[in-house]
Amino acid sequence: MLWIKHSLIFRWSLAVFWYFAVQMTDISSLKAEEKHVSRTPAGPEDARLAGGRGPCSGRLEVKHQGEWRALTLRGREAGAQANVRYALVACRHIGCGSVVSIEHNSNNTDSQPAWEVNFSCSGPESALQECGSTSARKRIHGKESWTSSLDVICSESVRLVGPADRCQGKVEVRWDQGWASVCEEGFQAEAQKVLCRELGCGPPGSFSGSFKKGEGLVLSKQFQCKGNESHLGDCASSTRNNCRTAAGIACRSVNELRLVGGETRCKGILEGKQEGEWRPLTDSLSYLRPEDSAKVCEHLSCGGFISTSGIHSPKRHRVWELSYDCRDRGPSECSAWQESGSDSLRTVSCSEGVRLVDGPERCSGKLQLKSTGSWVSVCSGSFTPEAALVACRDLGCGFADRFDGRSLGAQSQIWGPLFQCEGTEKHLVDCPSTTLNATETDPSECGNTFLHCVERPRQPFANLYTSQGPVDDKNTEVLKGHRFAISCFYASPYNVSSIRLRSGDGSDPSSEQIKAPNQNEAVFLFPAAENYHQGTYQCDYNFDFSKEIFSEPRIMHLTVKDLEDVRLVSVQSRCAGALEVQHQEEWRAVSFLHSWSLREAAVVCTQLGCGAPVSSSRVQLPGAARPAWRFYSDCDGSEGALMGCGSVRKWLSSSGSTQVVCSDILLRPNRPVISTRGYYDEQEQDVLLFKGHSFSLNCSVEPQYPGGSFSLMFTGSNPTSYTLPAVNHSAFFRFAAAEPAHQGNYSCVYHNYVFHQNFSAEGQSLSLILQVDYDVMLDDGVLREDDSEACAGRLLVLQEEWRLLSTGSRVWDLKHAALVCRQLGCGSAASTKQIDLLHNTPVSRFFSDCDGSESALMDCGSVQLWFSSTAIEVVCTGHQGAAGRT
Repeated sequence: MLWIKHSLIFRWSLAVFWYFAVQMTDISSLKAEEKHVSRTPAGPEDARLAGGRGPCSGRLEVKHQGEWRALTLRGREAGAQANVRYALVACRHIGCGSVVSIEHNSNNTDSQPAWEVNFSCSGPESALQECGSTSARKRIHGKESWTSSLDVICSESVRLVGPADRCQGKVEVRWDQGWASVCEEGFQAEAQKVLCRELGCGPPGSFSGSFKKGEGLVLSKQFQCKGNESHLGDCASSTRNNCRTAAGIACRSVNELRLVGGETRCKGILEGKQEGEWRPLTDSLSYLRPEDSAKVCEHLSCGGFISTSGIHSPKRHRVWELSYDCRDRGPSECSAWQESGSDSLRTVSCSEGVRLVDGPERCSGKLQLKSTGSWVSVCSGSFTPEAALVACRDLGCGFADRFDGRSLGAQSQIWGPLFQCEGTEKHLVDCPSTTLNATETDPSECGNTFLHCVERPRQPFANLYTSQGPVDDKNTEVLKGHRFAISCFYASPYNVSSIRLRSGDGSDPSSEQIKAPNQNEAVFLFPAAENYHQGTYQCDYNFDFSKEIFSEPRIMHLTVKDLEDVRLVSVQSRCAGALEVQHQEEWRAVSFLHSWSLREAAVVCTQLGCGAPVSSSRVQLPGAARPAWRFYSDCDGSEGALMGCGSVRKWLSSSGSTQVVCSDILLRPNRPVISTRGYYDEQEQDVLLFKGHSFSLNCSVEPQYPGGSFSLMFTGSNPTSYTLPAVNHSAFFRFAAAEPAHQGNYSCVYHNYVFHQNFSAEGQSLSLILQVDYDVMLDDGVLREDDSEACAGRLLVLQEEWRLLSTGSRVWDLKHAALVCRQLGCGSAASTKQIDLLHNTPVSRFFSDCDGSESALMDCGSVQLWFSSTAIEVVCTGHQGAAGRT
């Protein structure tokens, strides 16, 4: 009892001592904190994980100056090794187990500021307060900031104690508000496997006991695991007081993969876990191949690989970058990831729970489903086209092209459920299904389903038809003027919405025709083939359930061939005469029988390009009767080729033939030819005329029929026509002086009376443009006292350039001066004389053939460059106002 009394007194004294010590420490800390307000803030007072599923997961926050804020890192403190040490200490600080994973969260939308720290941890520390320097400073960060928080997941019931490595150390488990060691006995390979898996590490590498002589026995946990448990706590266990403590375990360091941000766990941005930290995997050097992405899907126990692509992020991320050592291995097999920063990320898309195996490509092979952790085949006996359609969609492989069942002989098979799909489901598991009892299934009726998917429905079939019947696929020719049709048809178990035929490259919407199918076929009819029908035609279709996607097109290259199998035999014209047709490489006349009429004659005229039919009659063939063609007609007169609406057969003998006369029997006259002092613009095909100059237009035609007449048709401000008889197949139309009313278009029309009919043919037009400026001018110069008159002065002539007219010409007189005054609208000539120049200068020497009645001086004269010291002066009686000169 005395011993107990002294013990109580000792404990009471010790408690009093600690009370005053704590009080002094608090006062000291308070004074230090008060002093610190004006200097560097102190380090964190406490730590926690917030926003997670429990106290051992979430955003790492520290308490400083009485306020909880996220801990954010930058610079060397944000490296991968530093992150592991921060997380190790934080998990230990808050009483949790070892680090399972780390992740930077740079999408923090919390408007509260964060604590940016500049201390570092070594790893063995028991609390963040013990790490490096204890200084900290406040910094506010938002969504667009470069700062980030650190998300940590710690294990809740198991930890490894020892060096700063999250995957090795002494094994301890939570027990009765504390931590207990693990017995070496019974902690065999299965338990080690469960432990490493729970901590997010690789398989166990080594394990050793710690019992030594002299050590006492401690309370420990003994486990009996099967190896398939998710957590060590799921294993059967017992508490022992007399076992050897397990010194430690070293789990292998392996990288993990995952896909995040997608609609399922099998789709999203590819991330990798190295040294416990999750980061996006980047592939800046394009080491990642499609087959590597397929291995990612397999590694994640997903279904078939669908696609992979690179995406650009609006901000820069901490990433793991595939190194050069990964060039021949995928990320699931390569551990050489380098710490980096990038805004280039990669997505991978895998199907979930369905895949194709043993096929030549990813969208072709044996169909399998994931069932209770293993892959099972799909029974082919009741696999429907609708289920095949959904399976291909689920795999991201487009459309089901075909599927079939194959048995593997006597080998036992395990088949998945039977599906009753409607075809509109997104995933195969969305379809109603019934469980298939494999033991009661006959393998001969339920083989493996082999499925072949295509990106787009396969191309349809297409045939070309002409009036002569179907055309060989290797020779898709259509005769010009013949009607033709293109038939598109398909073979598919699905309902087709429409069939489309496009011409050209399909970029012009007006070049396409769309029809609803009739018994799996659509026929597109075309009128008489012309040159513009030649080219490429594409036939495709779409399904009811996917109208926006058309099938692969069937492409046909169509050629329009000019075939002269019809002619009118005559000496004078190709548009009138006895009708002959070429059939089976033989030309023969066509008998005038019951089926022949003006309808058939209209087709002949159209095919020959000879206008409309004028008449059709029977004519006697010269000589004795001869074999001819008998024509069988189905023409309505609108066709473009005679043999496109009829057929011929040999007629044994005939003395008569069919004569056809078309409206374009006459040859077209030539374009009018002009004679004038204007000039011809070849590019614009226009003729420029000087005002006041005379001109003439000549109409002509190639010799065909004698006689006839020409009409010169004028279209301008005052349309009119002039008619003259044809003399030697031509006619001249003369005009005394070009005036503004003559400006316009002129064309020649040839008329003649042949075959007891009046015919006309019009030629191309010629455009006349009036040049209002004159080619003569009177210049006052300095020789006249009154220079207000523009109708008197030195005479200048335009010939490439303006030059004075020299008096060196002996033909110049008042008659020529009168021409100048008349042309300028200045009345009559009052006088003309020679004037002297200061020296010899370039002038125009004049040559004349004028009689004085002409309208313009250069209509009857010509000039040449010369040199002279004299010039001509002309004085007219009129004034500029009367002339209207411009």
